[in-house]
Amino acid sequence: MAQAVMDMKFEMEDQKLDVDSGVETAVQYFLDRLYMSKISLRMLVNQHLYVHGANIAKPRHVGQIDPYCDVLAEIKKAYNEAARLCDMHYGRHPQMKLISNNRAESPDVPVLFAYVPSHLHHMFFEIFKNSMRATVEKSGEGEMRDLEVMVSKSEADITIRLSDFGGGISRSQMGNLFKYMFTTAGRVDKAHADAVRG
Repeated sequence: MAQAVMDMKFEMEDQKLDVDSGVETAVQYFLDRLYMSKISLRMLVNQHLYVHGANIAKPRHVGQIDPYCDVLAEIKKAYNEAARLCDMHYGRHPQMKLISNNRAESPDVPVLFAYVPSHLHHMFFEIFKNSMRATVEKSGEGEMRDLEVMVSKSEADITIRLSDFGGGISRSQMGNLFKYMFTTAGRVDKAHADAVRG
């Protein structure tokens, strides 16, 4: 879906057509509704099938919800997957420095909470993918700084912070961050597009 939206945007640019606010608003509205419906429906159907159907959930799961979802394990899996993609495209990737602080229980206890692991993995993967691209492109052929990930659990919540050295985004672009037709990556080449699809 993301590829189709970017193809549409670039095709409009190639034809010297402005991506006006009407088109962008329509795309935003349509995709917001589509994704919310898809995620909600998929969550309900999968949960029902895992609890009442023939799908076998992992032993400790309640359907697809893991009551003891290990945040650091999901971060490491998503990092490794994004690193593989970054290696395919750029030939290298930044290392990760992972720090965990469980103030709710004890510093040496893993950070666990009830969540759908696949949702957590998807969010981490997308963030790592963007962070790695920016970091590699910013460093050029020089030395790359590590990505720094800090996970902190308190009595009230869990905070996850990723810091990179990719240069960031200007404040004037902050309003565009959650628009489907906005990217800081520009046009990706065919190899990268094929790797993302495959």
